Amino acid sequence: MNNNAEKNIKASGLSRYLSPLSVWALAFGSAVGWGAFVMPGNTFLPMAGPLGTVIGIALGALLMILIGVNYAYMMKCYPDAGGAFSYTCMTFGHDHGFLNAWFLVLTYVAVVWANVTAIALIVRNVFGDVLMKGPHYTVFNYKVYLGEIALEIAVLVLCGLFCIYTKRFSGLLQTFCAVFLIVGIIVCAWMVFSKHGIEISNWKPGFAEDGKEGLGVLNIMLLAPWAFIGFESVSHSVEEFKFPVKKSFGIMTAAVLTGLVAYILPSLLAGYVRPEGYGDWKSYIFDIGNLSGTESMPVFYSLRESAGDAGLIFLGAVVLSGIITGIIGNMVAASRLLYKISEDRTLPVGFDRLSPAGTPKRAIVFIMIISAVIPFFGRTATGWVVDVTTVGAAMAYGYTSAAAYRQASKDGNTTVKLTGLIGIVSSILFCLVLLLPNIWSMSTLAAESYLILAVWSILGFLTFRFVFKHDDQNRFGKSTVTWLAILFLIFFTSLIWMRLGMHKRTEKLVNEISSYYTDEMIEVGVDRADVDLDEEKDYLEKQMVDASNALLTNSLIQFVLIIIALLIMFNVYKAMMKREKQLELEMLKAEEHSQAKSTFLSNMSHDIRTPMNAIIGYTNLAKREDITLPEVMDYLDKIDGSSQHLLALINDVLEMSRIESGKMELDLVDTDLRKLMNGMRDMFATQMGEKHIDYKVEYECVKHCTVRCDRNRLNRVLLNLISNAHKFTPENGSVTVSLKELDEIEGDKIEYELSVRDSGIGMSPEFAAKVFEAFEREQTSTVSGIQGTGLGMSITKSIVELMGGEISVETSRGKGTCFKIRLPFTVIDRVKEDEGTEHDQAEADSFEGMRLLVVEDIEMNREIAEVLLTEMGFEVESAENGLEAYSRIAAAKHGYFDAVLMDIQMPVMDGYEATRKIRELEDQKLSSIPIIAMTANAFVEDVKKAMDAGMNAHIAKPIDIEVLQDTLKNILINKAEV
Repeated sequence: MNNNAEKNIKASGLSRYLSPLSVWALAFGSAVGWGAFVMPGNTFLPMAGPLGTVIGIALGALLMILIGVNYAYMMKCYPDAGGAFSYTCMTFGHDHGFLNAWFLVLTYVAVVWANVTAIALIVRNVFGDVLMKGPHYTVFNYKVYLGEIALEIAVLVLCGLFCIYTKRFSGLLQTFCAVFLIVGIIVCAWMVFSKHGIEISNWKPGFAEDGKEGLGVLNIMLLAPWAFIGFESVSHSVEEFKFPVKKSFGIMTAAVLTGLVAYILPSLLAGYVRPEGYGDWKSYIFDIGNLSGTESMPVFYSLRESAGDAGLIFLGAVVLSGIITGIIGNMVAASRLLYKISEDRTLPVGFDRLSPAGTPKRAIVFIMIISAVIPFFGRTATGWVVDVTTVGAAMAYGYTSAAAYRQASKDGNTTVKLTGLIGIVSSILFCLVLLLPNIWSMSTLAAESYLILAVWSILGFLTFRFVFKHDDQNRFGKSTVTWLAILFLIFFTSLIWMRLGMHKRTEKLVNEISSYYTDEMIEVGVDRADVDLDEEKDYLEKQMVDASNALLTNSLIQFVLIIIALLIMFNVYKAMMKREKQLELEMLKAEEHSQAKSTFLSNMSHDIRTPMNAIIGYTNLAKREDITLPEVMDYLDKIDGSSQHLLALINDVLEMSRIESGKMELDLVDTDLRKLMNGMRDMFATQMGEKHIDYKVEYECVKHCTVRCDRNRLNRVLLNLISNAHKFTPENGSVTVSLKELDEIEGDKIEYELSVRDSGIGMSPEFAAKVFEAFEREQTSTVSGIQGTGLGMSITKSIVELMGGEISVETSRGKGTCFKIRLPFTVIDRVKEDEGTEHDQAEADSFEGMRLLVVEDIEMNREIAEVLLTEMGFEVESAENGLEAYSRIAAAKHGYFDAVLMDIQMPVMDGYEATRKIRELEDQKLSSIPIIAMTANAFVEDVKKAMDAGMNAHIAKPIDIEVLQDTLKNILINKAEV
């Protein structure tokens, strides 16, 4: 098949072909296999007895059904192949997903190995030594015959080919074998009970050990992950369901219940029929280690004694059906898991490529290849691998339950939250029972199983390193918990392996020493009674148990110390990484800030040169000889407009600098909100009229009009918002400014809402999200030629927040913008009217005969001030610095100067120092002369410093003539009248 065909097949994805019955067959067949016929005699009955086994398996099945609730819930939330791997990745990230998948793949593949190597055991027990001829060798005390290997590989390859090329036939085969398996088990039970009757006494005693009935039941229940591994495997094939996913819980429940029957009936048959010499099941079961042939396998013995060789052959066919369902079911589950891992690009090895039949061919071939090697190692080694599969199953159950708990918490599903919590706790218990040696007197894993688990964990570490290195999507390396979990398994399992190996070697050494001295005593004629030998044996066993416990305690202490050291190491590493990330983040922010400022400077260069170009250009035009007066006035108006724009740019830059340094403070004064709103209306009326904009200012619903606030900065906020509304609203649009009084907050504080709504061009969602950030300007603004620093809205937001309020924006492209501000103000009962506002401009004549001293070091500024003040009626004298001003005042006669206009930054002596020296003059009339700061130092703290130095008022440059005139009136005329 060519590459294009492969790509087309992959793009099509997994096809839907599984019916509910097929899915049940996959779940049931994957969960029940060879172990259902072997475990009753060598594990279940010795551990708990017949009644204890039935109760324990039933409780285990109930636990699996509760975990099945979690799987069904996640399958509905995420109907994708991959099962627990997908749920873990989506909920906890790809680090956890990798850890889960790594052990889950081993779980499914190991069950395939267990079923493949069980074929030889069937042949041996049903047909005798028919294949036990010819070349053979021994591995771990198990004889391996090449004839058996050939048969096992043939069955494996046949099942694999069915799964690759005839998935519908393999589905039918799986369904047939699963039905035959459960029906066959029931028929086997009927054969035994119809022959021997149902005698309750054959199952007495009901428990294996008196006084420990509950412990036996608990041990059986905690074997549930091993017994039912695979019932959840259908979650990996959910993309192939041709029915609603919501039916999956019922199907999994049916699989668990039929699995319960498949385990209980063989457990009741084991020991029900016994060889001669055994009075009850207990004496027989506990002695099968000394038996051979069919007698060493109680279930097979019961069938042979009840139905002869025909019954034994029928049981062999039933067991073979279980083996085939186990191979096909777990091969399907493992291949779909590998398919999803590869499709997710966690392992880029092409397992997501599909065959013409729509099956993950490469994944199945991979499973076949590694499984074909296993028969060469014999049944013993395979058993060690299979023993560790419970780790993968418990991990998958735990992660799925945790994912279901988290998802159910989001969805408000109390039932699934409960089952999720049960699944989490159960999975932890499963792992503890499996990994901790001799917990609750339960047999532990073989030493070799711990070594296999440690090696598999190391391989997982190496694979994770490979995956992390080739992760081009930055999905891995997010959680150190994964690394710690793998390290934990490596250290713990290797430690327990060493401990169990040492125990075995010590036990062998003690027995050899004991035998040696016993032989020595016999040689010298010391006759030892059986009682003495029994006492010696008990003593040695006790000493071995004490030594084993001491070794275990020391090993666990060592392990805890290692884990603590690792935790400290990872904590330090995490802190270092956090610090490094913080430094990287700060560097990134610095780079972004630098880039933003570079952009700002570029914008400022353009924005400053634009009004400067206008000022210089119109100034040159006004110098022409043939200029007319109307043209001069027109040019001066345009120069004035450009000057005001340039001043606004400078103010924005200075204000932003103060905001960043944290020096911006409020100057609270009594403010009439009605006058403030009227001022906004009058200020913009002409500009709005020129563009034919419907301009409205509304405040009718305001009852308490006089408040205490920073009037200048509130003006600044409104100026920014209204000027923006004017800029971005085309002709014949509308701008509405409204003030509303909201709820009373506490005491004399009331919340007000200011809004500025326009029908302009609006903003894109992307820009609206960052409109309040410094230096930001939407590209459409530049394109349309609208100027600005990109600081106005940032300054506005800072002022609003400083006032204790909040600002928000509602906008959409082409539909206008609305800025809403909520501010808490303290209400003032009495409105304080500004005095002197009713003075007419004609009262400028009131300054006639008054003399001012203008203190200014720049000649051009002195000239401007002298012209303005002379036009008001003042006589003006000037001084170039503070020392000269002090000398002039000190030498003047009483009443010669009516006031001093004092600059601040001057050579020789600045304005503050000059004012303080004047206030220190002995002549009280001279020392009390009004001094008004007239300076470019225009911030609140500058005003405060001027007042602290002894000045009477403050006027900011560039000079506003109306402000200058009003200030002089207040000091020289209004106060005199008072």
